[in-house]
Amino acid sequence: MIKSCYIHIPFCQTICSYCDFCKMFYHKKMVSDYLECLEKEIKNIYQKEILDTIYIGGGTPSCLDYDELERLFKILEKLNKSQKIEYTIEGNFESTNQEKLELYKKYGINRLSFGLESIDSNNLELLERSISKTKVSQIIKQARKIGFHNINVDLIYALPKETYEVLKKDLDFLFTLNIEHISTYSLMIEEHTKLWIKNIKAINTEKDAKMYQLICKEMKKHAYNHYEISNFAKEGYESKHNLTYWNNEEYYGFGLGASSYRKNSRVTNTKSIQQYQK
Repeated sequence: MIKSCYIHIPFCQTICSYCDFCKMFYHKKMVSDYLECLEKEIKNIYQKEILDTIYIGGGTPSCLDYDELERLFKILEKLNKSQKIEYTIEGNFESTNQEKLELYKKYGINRLSFGLESIDSNNLELLERSISKTKVSQIIKQARKIGFHNINVDLIYALPKETYEVLKKDLDFLFTLNIEHISTYSLMIEEHTKLWIKNIKAINTEKDAKMYQLICKEMKKHAYNHYEISNFAKEGYESKHNLTYWNNEEYYGFGLGASSYRKNSRVTNTKSIQQYQK
């Protein structure tokens, strides 16, 4: 019995230098056409199971405007949700505001996942990201006020020229946010990303490993449970959706480039928007 569903929203306002996910620049007409196709795919494949987790990822789902997000949520209302559902949406702090947070709450989203990656200026420049501590703290505060009490933030470490001191500062900032879940990812230079094209080299594996050990030590010190290789959570806030993959359970994947595991078979959708629309 399938109990989990992943929804892929491939649009981004900017393309980060490290990203090799299925993504494209935001285009209003393309978003409209895409949501129409997504609705058809769900209608054709979904078998009305009651779902315990839904995860909207990307791309950058939060780059959609208010009306586009509402259209997406109305499409997803066709999915049967359990009373104990974990309903997550990804986003960037840069493209999130109070109006969108209130919309998420209205349609039953109860878990937020933000890509922060780093607060160090040199790291952000390399990753082609732009964010301030003030903006991050403001969005977390707004989310809390609206009623979100299950928040994840992503961190990327092991960047070229990154020091242990810089990594420690990133971690200390995350701890000040008192969030429930932290995902940490060692930077990988994937083919055809901007970093790969620029011939940026990964750090040596020994330093990478020592940074990972530092992360594990600091997480334990701050009462985060290390429940997966890259994931740490306060007690009771382990991601149910992550555990679907970790426990090798079946799941739906809808949208461009999305993967499914159904009827003991793994299928991945095309990454071509033209083919997907056909």
